[in-house]
Amino acid sequence: MKDKEKREILEKVEKNAVEAQLRDDTCARSTLHGLQTCFPFIPAEMVAASWCFSGGVASSSGSCGALCSGLLAIGAKYLPTMDEVASGSEEARRKFEKGKEKIFAFREAFMKEFGTTLCPEVQRKIFGRSYNLLDDKEREEFLSLPGHKEKCAAVVAKAARMAAEIILDDAES
Repeated sequence: MKDKEKREILEKVEKNAVEAQLRDDTCARSTLHGLQTCFPFIPAEMVAASWCFSGGVASSSGSCGALCSGLLAIGAKYLPTMDEVASGSEEARRKFEKGKEKIFAFREAFMKEFGTTLCPEVQRKIFGRSYNLLDDKEREEFLSLPGHKEKCAAVVAKAARMAAEIILDDAES
């Protein structure tokens, strides 16, 4: 794959993720949607199910939803299936090792960019404080912050692009 093709894929992933975030305000699903538009190994059902990761996993202040969805995409691409693992084959072991390498590389890139993997700490970095999304008053305050959608879209854009870069790492140049 030529550098121009990679750039085009990265731009498309980022654009589609941002558009979905600005429209739906759902970080996890928007991240995975952007990736799915260029990587058909990600099924629509996985994109739909990823909604539960938004707001720090079901709005519970856990891991960042954009991080979780990037990990899902990388895992879907590189980790062995349950049947492959059960086979005990050398190929399954190699896939597992490569998958772990890719997942940890994504986590490290995310940590380098945001300094954390946790939703409240990402919020603190981009908004100056964190919000309890399970509390109706704080959630409404969070959702009505000036630039809320755009700032969350910037996180989604970076996470989707980083995951796509890791997936494209193996594409021939």
